Amino acid sequence: MHTDLSTQSHTILKHNFYPIEASTDYLRFTFESRSASKRIRIHVQFLLIDENVYNLAFGDIDKYGELDDLSVSDNQDMELVLATVIQTVFSFLELNPDKKVFFQGSTPSRTRLYQIVITREKQHWDDQYVVEGIINEISEAFQPGKNYEAFLINLKHRI
Repeated sequence: MHTDLSTQSHTILKHNFYPIEASTDYLRFTFESRSASKRIRIHVQFLLIDENVYNLAFGDIDKYGELDDLSVSDNQDMELVLATVIQTVFSFLELNPDKKVFFQGSTPSRTRLYQIVITREKQHWDDQYVVEGIINEISEAFQPGKNYEAFLINLKHRI
């Protein structure tokens, strides 16, 4: 059974996002990247890697039904795809407020892309989410302009 998240009208991002389907446990999400020439199913999953920390993995679904996080689909909708993936992170954290999400690119250039997106978009959700950058396995408050190897995000705890 899947839950359709496309009816959610709110987003913290200033961008639209694709309609999303979620598994009943909200650990797997799917959506479809669309262009004039093709449609690509994209899978997002959250895997427990440490106490209260989940790894974010996403990518195209290959011909074997497996997640391919190295594929380059070139569907000319990268911002919409990333906005949709970020929306799945927000949905996951809203349902799991005591968890953190760890993520890094499958390549150094993708990690750099994520850093650019965080720098540009973080101001829109600073009041609700905490983002940390990781260097040499040490996390710190995210600082624009500093190169990180990975990232953590979680809900801000309200007093």
